[in-house]
Amino acid sequence: MLDNQSRQLFQDWYDTELGQRLLNEEHDFVERELDNMVGYYLVQQSPLKQLTFHNHRMRENICLSPVLELGASQSTVVANMSELPLESDGIDAIVLHHTLDLSENPHRDLYEVARTLLPSGKLIIIGFNPFSFWGIRRAFSKRMRAPWSASFISHRRLDDWLKVAGLTLEKVEFIDYDMPFKSSKWRQRMGWLGNSLKALKLPMGSVYIMTATKQTRRYIPLKPRWKATKVRVPPLTKPTIKEIK
Repeated sequence: MLDNQSRQLFQDWYDTELGQRLLNEEHDFVERELDNMVGYYLVQQSPLKQLTFHNHRMRENICLSPVLELGASQSTVVANMSELPLESDGIDAIVLHHTLDLSENPHRDLYEVARTLLPSGKLIIIGFNPFSFWGIRRAFSKRMRAPWSASFISHRRLDDWLKVAGLTLEKVEFIDYDMPFKSSKWRQRMGWLGNSLKALKLPMGSVYIMTATKQTRRYIPLKPRWKATKVRVPPLTKPTIKEIK
């Protein structure tokens, strides 16, 4: 599915009661993660136009979008995720809000994101968990509707991609253990099951949030080991009688 179509489907779905409830939980968690980060540039990408984060200490907040849309913020930059118009090693923190779920080539996009991060820069990935009740619901739903049109990439697979891209996974958190029902009444009835899974800390939340850091290569200067050259000096001998003559 094209990015433009996916964005429109997700924008409509996040306006629903189920989407708003999930978005509020995602937003609060990312805000807590950004509270510990300090730097100059924060870059974010999301299918939503009005997703903003305020609880951070970054000077500039750049929003990436594949197309120019009405209502977009003034800090929006139109760019393809596989070809970012950003310098290498120049971004302090990047937030990918379901970006990889909607990407046609998430592996390549992750490489491009890693290129733009500063050494020790932070990457926050929000994605749908296939090993959850939402993943089971997706197996029996039409893939042309949001959020079931997303890829639902597993966090273990993403961990492998992060290592190849030169990123180190710091932690993974799972949120929203509720059932993916539109009716709030049915969600409350089945809430006991989600609360039990959450209490057991099982990785079965509908959404995972991964925090990774760009690896830095430290070069230790080695002092050259100078070896003293051994000069062989012939022993001094007394001149013979022939040499004197």
